[in-house]
Amino acid sequence: MGFLRRVALPCGIVGGTWGVLAPIVLPVTVLLMGEEEISSLSGMAGAVRLWLSFVALMGALGILAVILIRRNNKLGKPLLWTSAIAILLASFVDIAIGLFFLPAAVLLAVAAFGLFREELGSKA
Repeated sequence: MGFLRRVALPCGIVGGTWGVLAPIVLPVTVLLMGEEEISSLSGMAGAVRLWLSFVALMGALGILAVILIRRNNKLGKPLLWTSAIAILLASFVDIAIGLFFLPAAVLLAVAAFGLFREELGSKA
């Protein structure tokens, strides 16, 4: 197992876990805020829940991709890239809330790029 693979796979697992857990931590944080902040978010409750569910789904997809990569399945790498890019784009929907998701996107991108570089190195 190459060095890049040994670094990339844990980054993918941590990034995927962060992507799954951040949407759970965010509502808890909002509940700990004052009433004014909660009332300003009440009009967008359905859209926010859908957005959080999407990020959690992409985090789970990132974890699944790492599992598939460990089993040498060809589908894992495109799923990892998809998960990283989707969480990155979702984090830019609202920058203040998206900062919770940015570490997940970065870790998944590091994992995808590390595996991509390893693949290029093995072909040369």
